Amino acid sequence: MKKIKTIVLLLTLSFLSTNFSCSTSDDEVKIEDLDSLDTELIARDFTGVVLVAQNDDILFNKAYGRKNSQENGFNDINTVFDMGSITKQFTAAGILKLEMQNELSIDNYLSNYFDAVPNDKENITIHQLLTHSSGLLGGIGGDYDTITEEEFLEQVFNSALISPVGEQFNYSNVGYSLLGLIIERTSGMDYESFLNSQIFQPSNMYHTGYIIPDWQQDEVANGYLNGVENNKPNEENWSDNGPYLNLKGNGGILTRANDLLLWSQSIMNNTVLDEATTSKYLFPHFQPTNLYDSYGYGWGIENNDSENKLVLHGGTTDFFASDMWIYPNKGITIIILSNELEEFVYTIAGEISDFLLAE
Repeated sequence: MKKIKTIVLLLTLSFLSTNFSCSTSDDEVKIEDLDSLDTELIARDFTGVVLVAQNDDILFNKAYGRKNSQENGFNDINTVFDMGSITKQFTAAGILKLEMQNELSIDNYLSNYFDAVPNDKENITIHQLLTHSSGLLGGIGGDYDTITEEEFLEQVFNSALISPVGEQFNYSNVGYSLLGLIIERTSGMDYESFLNSQIFQPSNMYHTGYIIPDWQQDEVANGYLNGVENNKPNEENWSDNGPYLNLKGNGGILTRANDLLLWSQSIMNNTVLDEATTSKYLFPHFQPTNLYDSYGYGWGIENNDSENKLVLHGGTTDFFASDMWIYPNKGITIIILSNELEEFVYTIAGEISDFLLAE
């Protein structure tokens, strides 16, 4: 079964204003504290892991539901999930790492990296790929379709632009797959190998990747749809180097919540990117968008000029849902990973931040 194209959450903003309500009561129930969060998640039969931290202190970290149908196949706090489009922030960080190393510039053009780029696309910049302002279409096929690099590039370059280059925000998985190829062509390394050596290992994220981690059989969660168990993401049609290009670079990286917390701390501590580059990473580079106040490099940006600045991104597949919120000025990180696609997943972070910011 093919996944729906991994997309950023088109309904995220509308969900943020919707209370996370308990399905066992006609009365709306708001999360008032972390104890009531636990009660709500149980009442909603949530499946996955929720982690809330402030700086180095973990405030909440619990797992719910099943990761597979085995007798003891329950999710735990170390279960590995498909992060979906949260992958894009790692692709963006990889590009900025290469710029920090003076290996490329975000002002470089597609034509600097690929041959036979047609006239309407040759002046698309890396910056425009990062901010979804390239005018490229969203996708060209299913996440697990077999496709060669040559076929991928031919289809992308032969496709019509859906808006003039640099003028509009149009969320594009294709653009981030091209960024993954640019990482490979600039670094001389496979995309995942570059992320592993330059981002994951320096951040102590040893349970994040496509195929490099030595996944144990019961470590990766199976996806669920309406209670029916499906494959693990890495049991789908992948190449020997992980996903094919319809997914590679734009989605599908596997991780666990604790690794994403390490990444949040790495961002705030400038472990991988220096301070100037981190500021560029989390800067509101493009607006308006149909998703967030503005878009940075692989991040949605809200309330940029306030103490409550929020950087966030989510991801969905047919079977997995994720959201990651960081309040960099307050050191707050909220991570939600689920192996069942549920719309209410995207209200959880909003409710958590409501009571944390009110304290």
